[in-house]
Amino acid sequence: MKDWNVVVTVAENCFKDGFSLLSNYGHVEKTPFYNVLTLKVVDIEAFLESFLEDRRADPAYLHVFCRVIPCTHGFFFQTVEAFEEKAKQCIQSFLPQLAHRSFHVRMHRRGFHGTIKSQDEAGLLGNYLDEQLRSQGAAGKVTFDDPDVILDVEIVAQQAGLSLWSRDQRKRYPFLKLD
Repeated sequence: MKDWNVVVTVAENCFKDGFSLLSNYGHVEKTPFYNVLTLKVVDIEAFLESFLEDRRADPAYLHVFCRVIPCTHGFFFQTVEAFEEKAKQCIQSFLPQLAHRSFHVRMHRRGFHGTIKSQDEAGLLGNYLDEQLRSQGAAGKVTFDDPDVILDVEIVAQQAGLSLWSRDQRKRYPFLKLD
C-alpha cells in the first residue's frame, strides 16, 4: 500500500466510477478492503473545496461516494503497541485546538481484525487526550452529542491517519460522515 492522506468508501457497484472520479484529485490506490480506496492529494484544504464543488455540480458524486475523509497526520505501524504510541505522538499536535472544548474520538478500522478493537482504542486515545489537556490546565469535555471537535482515526491495513474536525467543518463537508 502506498502513502495516502484520504480514505474513501464507495457505494456498491461504484468502484470503477469512484476510482475514475478520484483520479482528478490525486493518486488513487486500491486497497485489500471491499469498496475502500485511498487517495494522495497535495493540498487537503484545496481538495475539500474542490470535492465539495464537484459534489454539488455532479449528482453522480452522491451515488458513488459513501464517505470521504482526509487525514492530516499519518503513520505506519506493525503492532497495537506501536499504533498506540504513534497515535499518542500525533495527538500532541492537536492539543492546542482541543483546549477547553468538547470532543470525542471516532475510529474506523480496516484490518487488524481481532487485534485492534475500534471502541477500545478510541476510548484509550480519548482518555489520553483528556489526561493531556487536564495536565496543561486546558481540560475539555468528552461528549458524543454535537461536540466542538471530533478526532477521527482511520486505519487501513498497517497505516493510520488522524484528523481533527470542527463542528463547522462537519456541517460544510457532509461527505466526512463522522457520526
